[in-house]
Amino acid sequence: MKTWVLVASRVRARLLEFDEQQRDITEIGDFLNPDGRIGQSSRGENRPPRTIDSTGAARHAIEPHTEPAVKLADRFAHQLVSVLEDGRVHHHFQHLVLIATPRFLGRLRQCMQPPLRAQLVHEINRDMTRDTIDVIQALISRPSADLD
Repeated sequence: MKTWVLVASRVRARLLEFDEQQRDITEIGDFLNPDGRIGQSSRGENRPPRTIDSTGAARHAIEPHTEPAVKLADRFAHQLVSVLEDGRVHHHFQHLVLIATPRFLGRLRQCMQPPLRAQLVHEINRDMTRDTIDVIQALISRPSADLD
């Protein structure tokens, strides 16, 4: 049986395949979101657009409904879930484990449709994108009661 493990943050994601019979884990994908590090001020968007009041000469800032950094993180989450969905459709894995920073984990969950969610066996709220494969394997190899 194969388990895919997505280790992600809004900046980077690694896709690992864990073969439960051979107890072997390999990295099958590495994804970067260079815009994930960019905040509003470094993108030249530190001042919101302005509008002129309909009566008088007053000007008011228009606040965006969604921050640009949030939109970029959402786009990256959709990209990753698309890869996972493709793997599910082609039967590349039977189980799925998500290891992600808390906010990004929420974004991934929002993007997932019920068939993919049904293969999700565990979630871990932690940034492990810089950890070695051995550290990740040791974590997911433990009995499920010890994963958190």
